[in-house]
Amino acid sequence: MTGTLRLSKIRFHAGREPGKPSLEMEPGTVVIFVGPNNSGKSLALREIENWCLAQDTQRKVVDSLEVDFPEEPATAEQLAREFEIPPPPNQGTAPGHFWMGQHTFRQDQPVRHFQVGIDQLRSSVENRDYNALRSWLTASYTARLDGRTRFSLADPKPTGDLQQPPQNHLWALFKNDEAREHVRRLTEDAFGLYFVIDPTGMQQFKIRMSSRAPRTKGEEQALDEDARRFHREARSIGELSDGVQAFVGLVSAVLSLPHKIILIDEPEAFLHPPLARRLGANLAQISRERTASLVVATHSPEFVIGCLEVVADTSVVRLTYEAGVATARTLSSGELATMTRDPLLRSTGVLDALFHRAAAVTESDTDRAFYDEMNRRLLSTNRGIKDALFLNAQNKQTIHKLVAPLRRIGIPAAAIVDLDLLEEGGTNWESLLDACQVPPSKRNHLEIERDYLAARFAAAPKVGRARAIKSQGVNALEAGDRKRAEELLQALSTHGLFLVPVGELELWLSQLGAMGHGPNWLVHLFSQIGQSDGDPNYLAPEEGDVWEFLERIAAWVSESQQAASDLTEPQSGGVD
Repeated sequence: MTGTLRLSKIRFHAGREPGKPSLEMEPGTVVIFVGPNNSGKSLALREIENWCLAQDTQRKVVDSLEVDFPEEPATAEQLAREFEIPPPPNQGTAPGHFWMGQHTFRQDQPVRHFQVGIDQLRSSVENRDYNALRSWLTASYTARLDGRTRFSLADPKPTGDLQQPPQNHLWALFKNDEAREHVRRLTEDAFGLYFVIDPTGMQQFKIRMSSRAPRTKGEEQALDEDARRFHREARSIGELSDGVQAFVGLVSAVLSLPHKIILIDEPEAFLHPPLARRLGANLAQISRERTASLVVATHSPEFVIGCLEVVADTSVVRLTYEAGVATARTLSSGELATMTRDPLLRSTGVLDALFHRAAAVTESDTDRAFYDEMNRRLLSTNRGIKDALFLNAQNKQTIHKLVAPLRRIGIPAAAIVDLDLLEEGGTNWESLLDACQVPPSKRNHLEIERDYLAARFAAAPKVGRARAIKSQGVNALEAGDRKRAEELLQALSTHGLFLVPVGELELWLSQLGAMGHGPNWLVHLFSQIGQSDGDPNYLAPEEGDVWEFLERIAAWVSESQQAASDLTEPQSGGVD
């Protein structure tokens, strides 16, 4: 053990599937919790913080933790002295003791004080009493930044005796030239503005953003006319956007003190996607340089990508909590690399699916827009696919490239494909069966049925120049064959592969008479169905047609979750 105080092991209560062993991981520099709402991401951060503070309350998501504690008493004392602070008001210091502090970044109690005995600290190291070491070392070296603290990080902070250890993060940065310059470089890269700390108010440190860097240290830190003019010409950070304040507040807090376990909840709040990506890269880089553990709960794929681009040992953990059953699984570096580097996957926003309950993958953007809108209308009537992300491939030949990686990381991903897949067969058919995880034992029967029905569709009379399978769907077949086709579609749907029974997209809602194909058809259709239920021509969900098709997908998603739930007794989960 090297005594870095970074996290060395995390054990979760849940595993990748119900009934499977609980997830145990050796985290790298960055650990990112992703998953749908109400899956336990924020709760996991609070549980890690409580463990690090030696507050052993009941944990529902995280089972246990291990930290790389120092093996040498002198190293432990050196680490403890980094957070040495004056005693609280009206309190003294016992002989052989000194006061340490945990910087909370909270307005109500910015520093929590606790007294540590030097002999006791040394003895704890020699006896490997890690519970005692938690009370002092990880308690000081852990920082959790959440929505409650984020709003105040850019606010003015009290000044004090600069001969004493800092009492807040701006005080710490004012004394630490190297850290302050680091913040300044990051804000200049992000906004073209330079972070400076204004002490001229005498009683408060204030963040200002200058159009230029201070020419001298005194121009920023002195109280003379040059310093006052410099700060007067800079902008108060309160005049800038919420995004600027959020970014500057977070990086200034993280760089202000040598924390080793940095917990951040939704760091992307108020940031547009490129800035969230930059923040992820910046925080990951800071953590790597500090040999720290950065643990984040996020809903931002851009933040995830930013971390992955900078730190190779980034671990992504997807948490879910459905029907009283929790899961926790790490996403392999190979899967993450595929999802972030493959141009097709990257262009579809496939990483967004990490934060949803389910996904539905369609052949084109026209299909995606149509099914997404119809599902929205179903949801307004308490039907439809809840918390689903609709994605589009470039054609039916590439749907499997999106479905397969999503399935492998535990996301129920449905494939929506036009019926003529039955006629095509071959590689595309096999690729979709693979992606949808259809077991080999069922494939021979499915292939026999597909081959038979392809021949029957080819023999069916055309309507005009269009093939029967495209223009009429299963209705092109005689009653007996139509029943076999419906049974095959039902069998495929149990694996999340949904073939359009009417043939193709443009035959849904045919009673509306929408004209054209692809985007032209979609524009014509959308112009007829109203925008809200207050419109006289608003198309509300009915029975049958596309509504029934989407409800079958919703049922498959629910059945997938329920099948997992049935494998085990209900487990504890968390609330974001």
